Amino acid sequence: MNKISIVLLVLTLFTSCKTEKKKSIINKKNIVEIQEKTEDISLNFKSVNNLLDNPNLQELSIQTHAFDSDIVFDGMYVLKTAEDTYSFVLLFDEDKTNFEAFSKWKLAMIATPKDPLQFESEAEQKKGARTTGVESTPVMMGSYVVLLTENFKLIPKEFSFIRFYLYNFNKETNTKYYVVKDVVLP
Repeated sequence: MNKISIVLLVLTLFTSCKTEKKKSIINKKNIVEIQEKTEDISLNFKSVNNLLDNPNLQELSIQTHAFDSDIVFDGMYVLKTAEDTYSFVLLFDEDKTNFEAFSKWKLAMIATPKDPLQFESEAEQKKGARTTGVESTPVMMGSYVVLLTENFKLIPKEFSFIRFYLYNFNKETNTKYYVVKDVVLP
Protein backbone atom coordinates (compact mmCIF):
# COMPACT_ATOMS: atom_id res chain seq x y z
CA MET A 1 0.00 0.00 0.00
CA ASN A 2 2.86 2.33 0.81
CA LYS A 3 4.43 1.69 -2.60
CA ILE A 4 1.18 2.56 -4.36
CA SER A 5 0.83 5.76 -2.34
CA ILE A 6 4.37 6.81 -3.15
CA VAL A 7 3.90 6.08 -6.87
CA LEU A 8 0.65 8.12 -6.91
CA LEU A 9 2.35 10.97 -5.05
CA VAL A 10 5.26 11.03 -7.53
CA LEU A 11 2.88 10.94 -10.52
CA THR A 12 0.83 13.80 -9.06
CA LEU A 13 3.95 15.90 -8.47
CA PHE A 14 5.29 15.13 -11.94
CA THR A 15 2.01 16.09 -13.60
CA SER A 16 1.61 19.33 -11.65
CA CYS A 17 5.20 20.39 -12.40
CA LYS A 18 4.63 19.74 -16.11
CA THR A 19 1.47 21.88 -16.06
CA GLU A 20 3.28 24.77 -14.32
CA LYS A 21 6.11 24.58 -16.86
CA LYS A 22 3.61 24.70 -19.72
CA LYS A 23 1.86 27.76 -18.19
CA SER A 24 5.22 29.49 -17.81
CA ILE A 25 6.11 28.92 -21.46
CA ILE A 26 2.71 30.19 -22.61
CA ASN A 27 2.98 33.30 -20.44
CA LYS A 28 6.47 34.11 -21.72
CA LYS A 29 5.30 33.64 -25.31
CA ASN A 30 2.34 36.00 -24.74
CA ILE A 31 4.58 38.64 -23.16
CA VAL A 32 6.95 38.57 -26.14
CA GLU A 33 4.05 38.85 -28.61
CA ILE A 34 2.55 41.79 -26.69
CA GLN A 35 5.93 43.58 -26.57
CA GLU A 36 6.44 43.13 -30.33
CA LYS A 37 2.98 44.54 -31.08
CA THR A 38 3.57 47.50 -28.77
CA GLU A 39 6.84 48.36 -30.52
CA ASP A 40 5.10 48.38 -33.89
CA ILE A 41 2.37 50.77 -32.74
CA SER A 42 4.32 53.19 -30.57
CA LEU A 43 4.64 56.76 -31.79
CA ASN A 44 4.65 58.31 -28.36
CA PHE A 45 5.35 61.91 -29.32
CA LYS A 46 3.92 64.91 -27.54
CA SER A 47 0.62 66.10 -29.07
CA VAL A 48 0.34 69.74 -30.14
CA ASN A 49 -2.37 71.97 -31.60
CA ASN A 50 -3.23 70.77 -35.11
CA LEU A 51 -2.17 73.60 -37.43
CA LEU A 52 -2.72 71.38 -40.48
CA ASP A 53 -6.45 72.16 -40.27
CA ASN A 54 -5.87 75.93 -40.15
CA PRO A 55 -7.22 77.56 -43.35
CA ASN A 56 -4.38 80.11 -43.29
CA LEU A 57 -1.71 77.42 -43.47
CA GLN A 58 0.37 77.95 -46.60
CA GLU A 59 1.96 75.07 -48.49
CA LEU A 60 5.65 75.60 -49.23
CA SER A 61 6.35 72.17 -50.70
CA ILE A 62 4.55 68.87 -51.12
CA GLN A 63 7.55 67.12 -52.62
CA THR A 64 8.91 64.11 -50.77
CA HIS A 65 12.48 64.66 -49.64
CA ALA A 66 14.88 62.03 -48.27
CA PHE A 67 17.80 63.23 -46.18
CA ASP A 68 18.63 59.56 -46.00
CA SER A 69 16.77 56.35 -46.81
CA ASP A 70 15.37 56.36 -43.26
CA ILE A 71 14.72 60.12 -42.77
CA VAL A 72 12.01 61.25 -45.17
CA PHE A 73 9.69 64.28 -45.23
CA ASP A 74 6.44 64.53 -47.22
CA GLY A 75 5.89 68.28 -47.20
CA MET A 76 6.50 71.66 -45.66
CA TYR A 77 4.02 74.31 -44.55
CA VAL A 78 4.10 77.77 -42.95
CA LEU A 79 1.58 79.72 -40.88
CA LYS A 80 1.82 83.40 -40.00
CA THR A 81 1.27 83.65 -36.23
CA ALA A 82 2.03 87.36 -35.68
CA GLU A 83 3.68 90.26 -37.52
CA ASP A 84 6.86 88.85 -39.14
CA THR A 85 6.47 85.68 -37.04
CA TYR A 86 5.83 82.21 -38.46
CA SER A 87 5.40 78.58 -37.55
CA PHE A 88 6.99 76.06 -39.92
CA VAL A 89 5.57 72.53 -40.13
CA LEU A 90 7.61 69.75 -41.75
CA LEU A 91 5.58 66.58 -42.28
CA PHE A 92 7.39 63.24 -41.79
CA ASP A 93 6.81 60.18 -43.95
CA GLU A 94 6.04 57.93 -40.98
CA ASP A 95 6.38 54.71 -43.00
CA LYS A 96 9.92 55.50 -44.17
CA THR A 97 11.35 57.47 -41.24
CA ASN A 98 13.32 55.82 -38.48
CA PHE A 99 12.76 58.25 -35.59
CA GLU A 100 15.64 56.79 -33.59
CA ALA A 101 17.99 57.58 -36.50
CA PHE A 102 16.50 61.08 -36.80
CA SER A 103 16.96 61.74 -33.07
CA LYS A 104 20.74 61.85 -33.62
CA TRP A 105 20.40 64.93 -35.84
CA LYS A 106 19.37 68.58 -35.52
CA LEU A 107 17.69 70.56 -38.28
CA ALA A 108 19.13 73.82 -39.63
CA MET A 109 17.64 76.38 -42.00
CA ILE A 110 19.36 78.76 -44.43
CA ALA A 111 17.02 81.50 -45.69
CA THR A 112 18.35 83.46 -48.67
CA PRO A 113 16.18 86.50 -49.42
CA LYS A 114 15.72 88.18 -52.77
CA ASP A 115 16.82 91.45 -51.10
CA PRO A 116 19.33 90.82 -48.27
CA LEU A 117 19.21 94.50 -47.26
CA GLN A 118 15.78 93.83 -45.74
CA PHE A 119 17.38 91.78 -42.95
CA GLU A 120 17.41 93.61 -39.62
CA SER A 121 20.93 92.44 -38.79
CA GLU A 122 23.90 94.03 -40.56
CA ALA A 123 25.80 90.73 -40.33
CA GLU A 124 22.95 88.89 -42.12
CA GLN A 125 22.80 91.68 -44.74
CA LYS A 126 26.52 91.20 -45.49
CA LYS A 127 26.23 87.41 -45.44
CA GLY A 128 23.15 87.52 -47.67
CA ALA A 129 21.41 84.75 -45.71
CA ARG A 130 20.15 83.80 -42.29
CA THR A 131 21.32 80.46 -40.90
CA THR A 132 19.79 79.03 -37.76
CA GLY A 133 19.10 75.76 -36.01
CA VAL A 134 15.43 74.96 -35.57
CA GLU A 135 13.44 72.72 -33.24
CA SER A 136 14.20 69.09 -34.03
CA THR A 137 11.83 67.18 -31.78
CA PRO A 138 9.03 65.29 -33.58
CA VAL A 139 5.50 65.94 -32.29
CA MET A 140 2.03 64.61 -33.11
CA MET A 141 -0.20 67.03 -34.98
CA GLY A 142 -3.54 65.33 -35.36
CA SER A 143 -2.62 61.91 -36.76
CA TYR A 144 0.65 63.12 -38.33
CA VAL A 145 4.19 63.22 -36.99
CA VAL A 146 5.78 66.59 -37.75
CA LEU A 147 8.61 68.91 -36.86
CA LEU A 148 7.15 72.17 -35.62
CA THR A 149 9.11 75.40 -35.36
CA GLU A 150 6.88 77.91 -33.63
CA ASN A 151 7.07 81.69 -33.43
CA PHE A 152 10.06 82.04 -35.71
CA LYS A 153 10.72 85.74 -36.44
CA LEU A 154 11.75 86.24 -40.06
CA ILE A 155 12.16 89.41 -42.10
CA PRO A 156 12.03 89.81 -45.15
CA LYS A 157 9.09 87.96 -46.68
CA GLU A 158 10.43 87.02 -50.14
CA PHE A 159 13.19 84.45 -50.52
CA SER A 160 15.06 83.08 -53.50
CA PHE A 161 15.19 79.82 -51.55
CA ILE A 162 15.08 78.31 -48.10
CA ARG A 163 17.26 75.26 -47.50
CA PHE A 164 16.99 72.79 -44.64
CA TYR A 165 19.78 70.39 -43.71
CA LEU A 166 20.74 68.05 -40.88
CA TYR A 167 23.72 68.43 -38.56
CA ASN A 168 24.90 67.01 -35.24
CA PHE A 169 27.21 68.06 -32.45
CA ASN A 170 30.04 65.92 -33.85
CA LYS A 171 30.29 68.55 -36.62
CA GLU A 172 28.82 66.14 -39.17
CA THR A 173 26.47 67.58 -41.78
CA ASN A 174 23.99 65.89 -44.08
CA THR A 175 23.95 68.19 -47.09
CA LYS A 176 21.10 66.52 -48.95
CA TYR A 177 19.35 69.87 -48.71
CA TYR A 178 15.58 70.15 -48.65
CA VAL A 179 15.28 73.22 -50.91
CA VAL A 180 12.17 75.31 -51.43
CA LYS A 181 12.55 77.99 -54.13
CA ASP A 182 10.77 81.31 -54.67
CA VAL A 183 9.21 81.49 -51.22
CA VAL A 184 6.81 84.31 -50.40
CA LEU A 185 5.72 84.27 -46.76
CA PRO A 186 2.18 85.45 -45.91
